[in-house]
Amino acid sequence: MRRPVTSNPRPGVIQALLLMLAGMLPVMGTLTMLPIMPVLFQHFSSHPHVQLLVPMIVTLPSISMALIAPLAGMAADRLSRRRLLMYATGIYALFGLMPLLLNDLYAILLVRLGMGIADAFILTTANALIGDYFTGEQRSRWLAIQGGVGSVIATLIILCSGVLGQFGWTGPVYLYALAIPIFLGLLFFTHETAARPDEETEQTQTAPFPRRKMAIIALVTLGSSVIYFLEPLQISQVFSLLGMQSSSQTGLATAIAGVGVPLGAWFYGRLARKPVEKQLLWFYGIYGTGLLLIALAGNQAAGVAAAFVAQTGNGLFIPLMLGWVMKAIPSAHRAKGMGIWHACFFLGMFISPIQVTLTTGVTGNLQETLRVFAWLTLLAGVLLTASRRMPRALSLSS
Repeated sequence: MRRPVTSNPRPGVIQALLLMLAGMLPVMGTLTMLPIMPVLFQHFSSHPHVQLLVPMIVTLPSISMALIAPLAGMAADRLSRRRLLMYATGIYALFGLMPLLLNDLYAILLVRLGMGIADAFILTTANALIGDYFTGEQRSRWLAIQGGVGSVIATLIILCSGVLGQFGWTGPVYLYALAIPIFLGLLFFTHETAARPDEETEQTQTAPFPRRKMAIIALVTLGSSVIYFLEPLQISQVFSLLGMQSSSQTGLATAIAGVGVPLGAWFYGRLARKPVEKQLLWFYGIYGTGLLLIALAGNQAAGVAAAFVAQTGNGLFIPLMLGWVMKAIPSAHRAKGMGIWHACFFLGMFISPIQVTLTTGVTGNLQETLRVFAWLTLLAGVLLTASRRMPRALSLSS
């Protein structure tokens, strides 16, 4: 078990910002490669399996995160979360920059796999440390800020990657060097933590892992994340169906819709004191309405407005779920809980496009498919409201 450390000063803005930036590294690992996919296909066009292997440059880190995150969480509960985060950040920088020295597609995939393993440790330890460092309203505030700022950073990453991609497929790889100053910041400005007396009693610190509560969180996460990824993964195709021809138009429309994410994160700050079932009800209501409007959109302006509503729901979802895990799982098991949560979240990302493809085979149209999922999302909100047992099962205080 981790050795308790209680003599360190209380964390503040610097520590919160460092942990948020560290938590963005796995997102950057995936987003950095997206704008240069055509460049990658062109560069490796002579490879016999280019159509299969090039997309794996993007997907391999996510698969690694889904598979490794629970194990990373278990390790973080037994060892130093801070040290694991620092080591993982250093490994991330090393493996992230290594493609600059490589030109073999299989070797590149291997280092991307290694970077994905580092991603799993970064996600679990960074979010667990936010839960360790902050409690109550302060924690909710930082989770809301993380959700809002994260969308802005993600947009900047895509823009920078697109610009650097003009210098070749290795141009965006240099963005991974940003992990180096984050590593140094973690080294000099963070410290070990222990469960706080005002957050947990001695009994809860030594309590066994709450399997039933975690199982409920995992099931809700898996189902909700399949829905959550519908808009970000499918909206560009919807825009194309509505007549957007150029990538610049699609990018601008996506950026406008993305303004909803920080709005949703801000809204979470207003809901943070509410029971989690009410928070989920707001997510299902807002996001389901957004999906339904996307399905009904008949022109580009309506499509962008509908996507904005859906993105507002998405901005609520991430801090909602992270806050639920942090409060529901005792600090001694928090990293394990985070690992299971991230595994379910990324598994949902993997399932979501498959489910869309299968459903579209029945409906015959992407917007009709989104209409089906919109009604299912709204139905989930209705069932959550109508059920008498479900709120007790989901309650943070149960």
